[in-house]
Amino acid sequence: MATIRVTPNILTQRVLTNLRDQNRRILGLQTQLATGRRINNLSEGPLAARLAVGIRREIQRNEQYLENINTTAPFLQSTATTTQTMTDIYQRVRELTIQGASETNGPLQRAAIAEEINQLLEQVAATANQRTNGRYLYGGTRTRQEPFELTRNADGDITAVNYVGNDGQIRIAVAEGVNLVTNETGRQVFLDNQDIFQNLIGIRDDLLAGNTADLSNVRLAEIRVAEDQLLNSLARVGATQNRLERVDNDTRDFNFQLQETLSNTIDADFAEVIVNLNSETNALQAALNSAARILQPTLLNFLS
Repeated sequence: MATIRVTPNILTQRVLTNLRDQNRRILGLQTQLATGRRINNLSEGPLAARLAVGIRREIQRNEQYLENINTTAPFLQSTATTTQTMTDIYQRVRELTIQGASETNGPLQRAAIAEEINQLLEQVAATANQRTNGRYLYGGTRTRQEPFELTRNADGDITAVNYVGNDGQIRIAVAEGVNLVTNETGRQVFLDNQDIFQNLIGIRDDLLAGNTADLSNVRLAEIRVAEDQLLNSLARVGATQNRLERVDNDTRDFNFQLQETLSNTIDADFAEVIVNLNSETNALQAALNSAARILQPTLLNFLS
């Protein structure tokens, strides 16, 4: 049987190779401690690395959905607040109209009521041109210009209101394949079944003219339609807010689960890594001590 002569050079190369392997394992464990990840390169676990990439992509997509919701929330809240304000205003308008329609009031009393109606009209007009974070709420997709133009008489009173916005819907993506309408247009809120501005202008002018019959019949009927119109808008906004809140909570919960899955896939177990690092460090030290004894140079080394 042929024999293989183990020369000092072969022995040296074998010892150095083993030392390099141990150093490589120690470096890998130190990298895991530094990064907190069990897998830092694709070669360390191709399947786990691919899974981690997919999970990260899904987390990033969900974070974009959450950002969309967070950006939209102030506009929805402002829309809800202004619509509620107009609903409250119309409760007062109803009271004043009933009061002004009474035959017990004289011209001076009706003029005083008309002045209050006129102030409420101004408030509604200002609310219709409400702006939040530089964006007009009721202009449809025309969010950079006032959606309602006011026409005034010589005394400065509003005589007509013209809608110059559009009926465009602002949609945001809140989940995969789910886009929600997040705005109320000026036509929906102020002009749909009842022109709220014309209703208020008509009440004011009827009060000044002493036209109690129209106040009792026409204007009160218009008020009922206007109130329903505002309540319908408020209901739509509230429903959208509730849905966004649910989607927000669900998405955050799902992202938390994805983070846990990602952690289980690539994160290192620090206790296990430290134990393994200590073991490999001790093994390296023992190997170095052993190599120092084995590779001591002698005269025979130089003669071989």
